[in-house]
Amino acid sequence: MKHLPMPLAADPLLPVRVLAAIAFLAATSAFIYVLRHLKRIERLIKADALLPAQRGPRNNMVLIVCAVPVVVITLLLFLVLQA
Repeated sequence: MKHLPMPLAADPLLPVRVLAAIAFLAATSAFIYVLRHLKRIERLIKADALLPAQRGPRNNMVLIVCAVPVVVITLLLFLVLQA
C-alpha cells in the first residue's frame, strides 16, 4: 500500500494561526519594551531628583494603551486556536 504525501495545507486556518501567534509575540515584546523604557525613565528622573507631580497617572495611561492591543490579540489568538 502506497503512502500518499500529506498536503502542506491540510489545515486551512494554519496561516491565520501562525500569523496570530506572530502578532501575539510582537505585541507582547512591544509591551515589555515600553514597560522597560518607562522604568528606565523613572530611574533617571529619581537620579536627577526631577519628580513631576503627575508621573504615576501618565505612566498608567501609557501602559493601559499598550496593554489593549495585547489583550485584543490574545483574544483573537484564542478564537483562532479554538476554531
